[in-house]
Amino acid sequence: MAMNTMASVAVEGLHGNVASSPVAGLEIGFLKALRPTEQVHVFDLTVRASRTLHHWAARYPLIRRERVWPLALSVAAAAPFCSVDALIATARLSLWVFTLDDLFDDERVPMVELRRRAARYRAIARDQPADEGGDSLAQALREVRDDLAHYALFPALGEAWAKALCGTIDAMMREHQWRNGYQRTGAAALPGYMDYVANGLYSIGGPPHVWASLITIDDPSTSQKLAQLRAMERAACICIRLANDLQSFDKEVREGKINALVLLSQQAVQDGCSLAEAHALATAQVRTEIAEGLEQLDALQATAGTATGRPEAAIADIARFVCDFYVHHDYHTVGTQLRQTPSRDPRAVTAQHAQNGVPQ
Repeated sequence: MAMNTMASVAVEGLHGNVASSPVAGLEIGFLKALRPTEQVHVFDLTVRASRTLHHWAARYPLIRRERVWPLALSVAAAAPFCSVDALIATARLSLWVFTLDDLFDDERVPMVELRRRAARYRAIARDQPADEGGDSLAQALREVRDDLAHYALFPALGEAWAKALCGTIDAMMREHQWRNGYQRTGAAALPGYMDYVANGLYSIGGPPHVWASLITIDDPSTSQKLAQLRAMERAACICIRLANDLQSFDKEVREGKINALVLLSQQAVQDGCSLAEAHALATAQVRTEIAEGLEQLDALQATAGTATGRPEAAIADIARFVCDFYVHHDYHTVGTQLRQTPSRDPRAVTAQHAQNGVPQ
């Protein structure tokens, strides 16, 4: 499909104008816009990757296995030209990042322990000595890194991947500190909107995902196109952060967490708006920024000029897919939606089995 068409599908999804996908219970316009043969290919890759990912995740109790299938679907939709092994390598990283986010969200973990773990994970990302101390998440990260290190582009791009992952760890730490300050002292502790977005594009885990994708796609021209690809990385990750915040706004307000819409709403209230008006203005602004970001990705993709076109396609399409996915779903509960939606479509049955880790 043309890039503008794909971007428009994702933007339409922001306003709820999305048709049902062939998998019962899912509403993802990005997938609906694909040709039937392309849809089948994406679902096939998803199921095949999910089998291995379920077995891998079962070895690490902190990893929530209900995320396996939707994450496998995400990487398969964004890079359907990759091998199953390459998709698994990227999805493992995303599962790890989600689990780290769970750790920071768990307010029972003392700050001193979070700092200790953050230092350990940074060292592992950089392939430096680290006392894993029975930390299963450290062991999982070591395996993720070792898997990526087998790819031919890792010597050239591995340092950028490690820097991106360390940036995500640092951003989660900073977000945790902002949230604690907000819960203690109120709005005075909130960061500015632009500071939040600059941090949030990392805390959402987008940059290490992008670099893992670039490594596993294995386009030999990647190193010569890094300026263009970095610009795409930033635009894509901002879109993903904002789409996540739009989806999770109500939940995060209840939990006292910081969110792009929380910050924009607070500012609107200070400017004299009612709470309802502030929420509406914040929602409209975030939707506009996502739409503009997707349009920017269209332009950047058109001029990136890698040898295969695959690196720029994967970056742009992970943003398009996730922005659309978040309109109706999230990575924590989509499996429940699938299980509760009966279907005679064999693709839906296969997807449900894969989501539950049932061998095919």
